[in-house]
Amino acid sequence: MKLLIKLFFCIFLFTPVSVLAELPKQIELDYVVLSGYVIMPINDEYIVDLDASDNLHVGDILTLVKKGANIYHPVTKEILGSVDIPTGFLQVIRINSGYSYAKLLSANTEAKNGAEVRRFEQVPTLFIDKTAGDGAIARQIKMDLPQFKWLQESDSAVPLLTFTLNPDALVVKTSDGSLLHSYKVSDNQQLIAKTEPLRRSYVSQSTKPEPGLLKKAADSLLDVFNLKDDDPFSPENIGIIRPGSAEKRGIWMGPNISGNPVGVAVADLDGDGLQETAVALDHKLLIGQINQAKYSEKAEVLIPAGVQILSLDAVDLDRNGSPELYLTATVSHELVSFVVKYTGSAYDIVIDKVKWYLRAVELPGEGRVLIGQRKGSGKESFFGNPFYIHLKGNSLVRGEEIDLPGLINMYSFVPFTDDNNLLYYAYLTQGDYLRVVSAAGVELWASGEYFGGSETCFDNRKGNDGDSVLPTCMRSRLLKTSDNEILVAQNDGQRLMQRWRKYKKSRLVALTWNGFSMDESWRTASQQGYLGDFVLADADNDGKNDLVMVVKFKHEGYLNKARSAIVIYALD
Repeated sequence: MKLLIKLFFCIFLFTPVSVLAELPKQIELDYVVLSGYVIMPINDEYIVDLDASDNLHVGDILTLVKKGANIYHPVTKEILGSVDIPTGFLQVIRINSGYSYAKLLSANTEAKNGAEVRRFEQVPTLFIDKTAGDGAIARQIKMDLPQFKWLQESDSAVPLLTFTLNPDALVVKTSDGSLLHSYKVSDNQQLIAKTEPLRRSYVSQSTKPEPGLLKKAADSLLDVFNLKDDDPFSPENIGIIRPGSAEKRGIWMGPNISGNPVGVAVADLDGDGLQETAVALDHKLLIGQINQAKYSEKAEVLIPAGVQILSLDAVDLDRNGSPELYLTATVSHELVSFVVKYTGSAYDIVIDKVKWYLRAVELPGEGRVLIGQRKGSGKESFFGNPFYIHLKGNSLVRGEEIDLPGLINMYSFVPFTDDNNLLYYAYLTQGDYLRVVSAAGVELWASGEYFGGSETCFDNRKGNDGDSVLPTCMRSRLLKTSDNEILVAQNDGQRLMQRWRKYKKSRLVALTWNGFSMDESWRTASQQGYLGDFVLADADNDGKNDLVMVVKFKHEGYLNKARSAIVIYALD
């Protein structure tokens, strides 16, 4: 022990001061380990759920990691961590709001949806000292940045990053020779400042004359797909996939939205001739507009504290040409639904504390109507039959009941007809199976796989002693296209424990009734995230209806909020 103490003091006395100095904070931030996930592949590139808000830079190296064996404490047997194994490397090439694009650097490696990535974790890195100094900076860098796999110049491994120390600057370059960062070095061998980093490559706007607005959006976003074709909806772009065909369509992704998505609605809410896109998160309502390939937020409606939003729809009940927003909401086990309307200068809550569930549906021969239902006070969350809702002045008025087959839930059904004009209903069960029944309620078909899947859940009552309350999860929306196709979300993930539902992959599937069963017509490409809601609407104001979804790409954690985004697929 005495020998160790003597050695320590010798090192302390004879080591240059610069070794003991901390690295500048900016350098630590530039190389701190960030954790994220691969959302989805796009041709030869990959979307990851990290962006500039994480201090991510173009050129950063992301390590694909696989969970290894757990590390246990020898006495308490507590899991201290795991031995994670690097399986490959990605390099960030473009950064957008809420997500970024990366290319694969390692051969024979596949970056699957949901694969975990960590910035700079065990990245092979070489430090070259071209000064006549004492190596203090090199030692300091290697000591304070242990996440790198530091190589020796004699090693045969190829470095993905190279730190080169010159007399006046520390230069960091990627394997292709591009500058990542550079830092000034003072006369006394201290890192004192940082020069301009590698320019971040954001998506540029299309300059082609007068394309459709969704095409502009796709040109803008999908320029990062390296498409050489003038048409961004070329077969190389992954969007909608039709069985037996290589045909695919365009995709547009909006900026990052913080929160858990509950619903999306598209309508001309303020009467200016352009469509607004409203997104309901569990505790807030955002209203924006997509125009000229850009999303701009127009308003955030303040929601009373404690209120949880469960659903969102747009319906023009007062017939003035500007639809209102109808939101189902709850607080303290009671329904407190409300209506938001543009009042000339702002979006305001004009009707509140409505004790009904609210939902807009398309009914044969009637068009788009608003229906409601009472909340049950016992174990059943829905009570009685659904009924029409009418708007009279500043009040919602209950109308006549709607005759629906008994097992249908008001949030998740769609009527349709066959070639002989016979009426059927498709609906999702409580267990997330899709079924088709006749108008008389006779079951004709049931799916063998899960559809739907909702993370929007609430307790409809307070539990008593020894009485556990099973949460009510709102069932997913069903829609019908003009081609008589039934659109249904398909979320993959944990659905056995209703209170802790978590879906990590999703897609939207179009199905057609063949007289005996549902056949798949097409589906969107699987995306790494939870599909919260969708509508068919002209969200980008180019005169064509598209598939508009709100998707949660990153779930909420102890240290981060959920991240969501509007996603648009072109249908034509």
